[in-house]
Amino acid sequence: MADTQTIPKFHQNSLWHLRILTFVSGSVVMALEIVTSRILTPVFGSTIYTWGSLIGVILSGLSLGYFLGGRLADKNPSFDKICGIVFSVGLFVVGMPFFASSIVGFSAFALPTAQYTPLLATFLLLIVPSVLLGFVSPYAIKLGTSSLQNVGNVSGNLYSVATIGSILGTFLTVFVLIPNLAVNQIIFGLGITLIAVSLIGLKKLPKAIVVIIVIVLIVPWYSFPTNTITHNGVLLYETETLFSHLDITQFGNNISMYLDGMRHSSMNPDKPLDLVIDYTEYFHLGMLFNPSASNVLFVGGGGFTGPKNFLVLYPDIKVDVIEIDPGVVEAARTYFGLQDDPRLKIFVDDARKHLSTFDKKYDLVVLDAYAANYVPYHLMTDEFFEILEERMEPDGVVVSNVIGSLEGQNSQLARAIYKTMKETFPVSYIFPTESLPTNIQNIMIVSSNNPYEFDRITLLELAKNSPADYLVDELSRQDHFYEGIVKTSDVPFLTDQFNPSEVLTNPLTNKSYMQESQGKQIEKKEHQNDSINLGIGTALSVVAVVWLFYFRKEIWNSSSLTSLKKNK
Repeated sequence: MADTQTIPKFHQNSLWHLRILTFVSGSVVMALEIVTSRILTPVFGSTIYTWGSLIGVILSGLSLGYFLGGRLADKNPSFDKICGIVFSVGLFVVGMPFFASSIVGFSAFALPTAQYTPLLATFLLLIVPSVLLGFVSPYAIKLGTSSLQNVGNVSGNLYSVATIGSILGTFLTVFVLIPNLAVNQIIFGLGITLIAVSLIGLKKLPKAIVVIIVIVLIVPWYSFPTNTITHNGVLLYETETLFSHLDITQFGNNISMYLDGMRHSSMNPDKPLDLVIDYTEYFHLGMLFNPSASNVLFVGGGGFTGPKNFLVLYPDIKVDVIEIDPGVVEAARTYFGLQDDPRLKIFVDDARKHLSTFDKKYDLVVLDAYAANYVPYHLMTDEFFEILEERMEPDGVVVSNVIGSLEGQNSQLARAIYKTMKETFPVSYIFPTESLPTNIQNIMIVSSNNPYEFDRITLLELAKNSPADYLVDELSRQDHFYEGIVKTSDVPFLTDQFNPSEVLTNPLTNKSYMQESQGKQIEKKEHQNDSINLGIGTALSVVAVVWLFYFRKEIWNSSSLTSLKKNK
């Protein structure tokens, strides 16, 4: 008879508590995976190792959690126990902003093989919450099943709820939270959400702890495959690299490199040193601003047409190139005539990671890592430009290739980068490559700390005596030297914590930048308030110790069973 009994009314009502707990746990685990990428990418780069580590650790943790949670559910199960576990995860997540940087810093140098360092960091950050959140589904099934007759229905219902929660958590984080909130805000919110939902099965002390946590966090914490892409011409080569789908095509006399469907380089094999794509001619602006430059860095290699051209036109310079994708370098060697040269050094690495650990200084840096369909967010923040400044000589010049417009609805990305760069490089000039400032185009931003002022006529005279004489034609056109005032009051200042770069890139695909009704912009902070962060971290640590002592004594080791009927 026990196997065929119906679920009592009180049990049916309490199933909603289990559904809520399961739904929120599924939402948070996916949101936490995505937002943690914003912690890892600035250090380890946006590589398959970083994303593979995130996905693998989450799946491993959930699998282990399902196994352990199922075994635990068969031993004196109670609703307050699983709520206590979720509460513990919430405390862990709330504390993440205070120890994440230490874990990432330790992991970056803890292993001899660099490709495994993001795996270590991800494991240390996410294994605990993913395992404990994995407890929820099997535990909820145990509590929600009154007989073997309905176990299939209950388990299917709860797993469906968890999956729907994961879907919502993914979309909410990608389309709402990251574009509008700082990373720490999102993490705190996820932790508070877990804590809040767990209170449906807990008593007075946990609720008092929640009040303490909210009060503590009121302090200004913020101080701290198959190719479906078509191309013109003949496809010579295609492959999936670590970062993108790469195609080499030939159309007429030109060979071109496409990454994820966007052209990055073109070359005429009969005239390999000519610059086929017009905007690459503007790279030579850096040599007009700093004619004595001897050490040049290109961030982004592509087909290496720019570096090769520089080596020929300026025989006294040395060129370094940082290209994150080894597949791109190999394709450049095979199809774009890239050869070994004692004056050329190629570093296959993430640019920010490399510049953070490399002590060489440069006279000219050419940033050519941005594309129309993807902008590496960690290479456009204030923190990155500060790193870049440390690698520049006092009279060094930065030439940045940004895709967008200077005016109109497609201009937010370019103006946000300009606003951010001017904080570190106050002297900045803008060179559109098309006549109309509202057109989507390649925009060259030339920045430095050199107070000497240039005008178009002065640059034109310098270009006439430069090996790059094709700049004469470009600078002869007044509309290719932007003399207007760039409006920056309505675009964000880009930082590692707040960088809605995906939203800012949307205008390039004809989707407008939606600025929410935010009362203020995230402004640059000169220094982190270490004493406040230490105080908050210490307070949260004390709260966690008190909670764990209470949880073990009053809930985990309790001899009395807390049934779902009691939690009605």
